[in-house]
Amino acid sequence: MISLPKFAPAAVAVVAAGLLFGAGTSAAAARDHMGSQPAHDPVTGYLCVTNNCNVVRLPDAYCICEKVNPGEQRLSRLRLACYTKTGGQWLSCPVKPRFGNMVN
Repeated sequence: MISLPKFAPAAVAVVAAGLLFGAGTSAAAARDHMGSQPAHDPVTGYLCVTNNCNVVRLPDAYCICEKVNPGEQRLSRLRLACYTKTGGQWLSCPVKPRFGNMVN
């Protein structure tokens, strides 16, 4: 019987996550290459990062925002958790979004 190292399940999970991320990135790149416009969130108007627009990109900033309450359709009640990647770490975004309430 072959014994696998203890880290094998974690390695498989990391590889699977990488493949899924790569497939999503390839699909988005193909969509953009084919000339279709990227989707914008119907509530904020921000550019969608994910297909369901639960993560949006802030314009004029290197930040992405996750909707804390993604089902909310009113800007006054929408809550966003916004982050930027600096030095390999995710940090709170220094720019406040124009729409929605920042929670971090």
